[in-house]
Amino acid sequence: MKRTHAMLLLTYTPRKGIDLDQYHQWLKDVDNPFFNSRPGVKHYSNWRVVEDKLGKSSFTHFDLLYIKDINSFEEVFGDQAVEEFARGWVRLWGEIPDPDAPDQSVNYHVYLCEQIAGPEEE
Repeated sequence: MKRTHAMLLLTYTPRKGIDLDQYHQWLKDVDNPFFNSRPGVKHYSNWRVVEDKLGKSSFTHFDLLYIKDINSFEEVFGDQAVEEFARGWVRLWGEIPDPDAPDQSVNYHVYLCEQIAGPEEE
């Protein structure tokens, strides 16, 4: 039986003028432990684009959030604690620090991804 491997790709650029060292420490101390403790999350990691090698990136940071299966999006983003956490992130770090703004795509994008191919897990 084929297993489904699903991931959420979150892309964003923190607000201009913030201290990136402080932001990266917050990711290590607060953000990463929080998401890795949530139901439905298999693995969560934070990444920064160091250099554009071919083409221009529209974001400076991204997160890889592996979920149980392709149908687990609501289990993670329907979680009230995750919703409140995301609102707090927008206030602290978002380009538009208003979590009630109708278009949050200014602050971040979320993509549901399904693995097509890769090495077999043992």
